[in-house]
Amino acid sequence: MKVASNSGAAQDAVSGFAPIHSGGKGQRVSLGSSNVAGMVGGAHVANGILGCISGLVSGVKAQAKNVTALATEIEERDRQDAQTLCEAR
Repeated sequence: MKVASNSGAAQDAVSGFAPIHSGGKGQRVSLGSSNVAGMVGGAHVANGILGCISGLVSGVKAQAKNVTALATEIEERDRQDAQTLCEAR
């Protein structure tokens, strides 16, 4: 991972998260008419995991937005610091 006070670099770093989709809300695994215990249990687990994955994807995307916002702030501070140093000379 590259660390830089550059909003462009930050945007490039997190841009891969934007197209990730976890499926539609309320999407569920359905077995039709199967009553095999292992299949029923597997469907139950899969339905639970779908909700968890959806929450994880939302959290990752929210943190990606925070990364770009933080990079923009740091970039501005760096710009101000550079200007101050140039004026001090």
